Amino acid sequence: MKYEKTLITLCRQPKLTLDLIVAAFNKHENKDVDVSAKNLDRPGFEIATDEGLCFVTERPISYYNEKWGRVTGTQELALPLSLPVPLHIVSESQFINELFAMRNSKNPRDAADYWLNEYFAPEIAATYFNKYFSVSNSLSEYRTIVFEAIEAYYLGMDHIAIMSLIPVFEAGLRNIQDSKLSIKPNNVSTDVFERNLKDIIKKWGSRQLEAYAWYPGKDYNSAIEIDFLTHICPQSDVMNAFRIFFKDVLYKSSTGNNDGFNRHLIIHLLKNDFKNPANFVRIFICLTHIVFIESLENTNVPFSWPGIDAKDRRVAEYFIEISEKLGSPRRPILQSLGIDGYETP
Repeated sequence: MKYEKTLITLCRQPKLTLDLIVAAFNKHENKDVDVSAKNLDRPGFEIATDEGLCFVTERPISYYNEKWGRVTGTQELALPLSLPVPLHIVSESQFINELFAMRNSKNPRDAADYWLNEYFAPEIAATYFNKYFSVSNSLSEYRTIVFEAIEAYYLGMDHIAIMSLIPVFEAGLRNIQDSKLSIKPNNVSTDVFERNLKDIIKKWGSRQLEAYAWYPGKDYNSAIEIDFLTHICPQSDVMNAFRIFFKDVLYKSSTGNNDGFNRHLIIHLLKNDFKNPANFVRIFICLTHIVFIESLENTNVPFSWPGIDAKDRRVAEYFIEISEKLGSPRRPILQSLGIDGYETP
C-alpha cells in the first residue's frame, strides 16, 4: 500500500475528521480522496483510493484500549490472580464485579482460588464434559482422561487431577491449531503456540474486513492489528484474552518466576504449589477456551451455553457422590496414616 505512511500518521492523530483526512492526502500524497464516516463497532472513516478501500479509526487504537471495554482488558486485570476469564456461565459484567471484589480483598490470590472452586460446580463440570469436550474434534480423543481428571478433583486427588490435564491442554491446542491453520508442529514450543494463536485471531477477525485493502495494523504491526480486531470482532477479543493468559501465566517463562501456576513448574515439579485444587479449575477453563475456538466453525460444539439437562445432572450426582463418600473421608484417613501434603480445604 503506497499510502501506508500517510494512513499510519492519520491513525496516530488524537481525533480524525473528514477534513483532516482529505487535507492529509492533499498535502502528503498530492491526491484527492473520497472519505465517508463508517462505524465498525468503533467509529472511523472509509477512504477510497486507487489502491482500494481503506479504513481508519476516529481515534488511535491505544485510546480505545484504554477507554472501551474488552474481554482482553478484563483478562489483563485478572492476570495478577492467575485467573483465566471464564466462558458461557458467568456474564462479563458479573465476572468484572467479582474480579474487583477479589482484587480488593485482604488476600486476592486466596479469594481467586476460593472463587474458582465455588465456580466449578459438579453440574458445570458434567455439562462441559458431555456437551463440549465429548463432541470436540480437538479434545474428544482424550475424553476419558478428562473424565478421570474430574473424578480425581472430586476425590481430592489434586496432584493427579492437575497434572493429568496439562498434556490434554497441549494436545488440544495443537489439534485446534492444526485444524485452523493446517500445520502440525513437531514439538511443544511456547513461541510457536502463541504465534499460531495470533494467526487464528487475525484470520477470524479479518473475515469481516475483506472489502478493505488497508486497516490499522494490517501487514505492518501485528500488535496493533490484533488490538484493532479485538475492538470490532468479539470472537477475536475472546481468543486474544486466552492468548494473553497462555503467554503471561500458563506458559510464562519459569526463569525467575515464583508463581506455582505455570506449566513448566508443574510438569517438572520445580515448585510444589501445583497441588492447589483451584489450579485444576484454571486448566479446565483453558480447555473451554479451546472448544470456544472450535465452536466458531464446528456446529457440534455449542457456541452458547446449552443449559444443564437430565444426563448432565446424573453425571453431576456421580461427582457429588464420590466426593461425599470417598473424597471427604479420604484425607482424614491419610493423615491418620501419616500421609499428608494437601492444601487446607
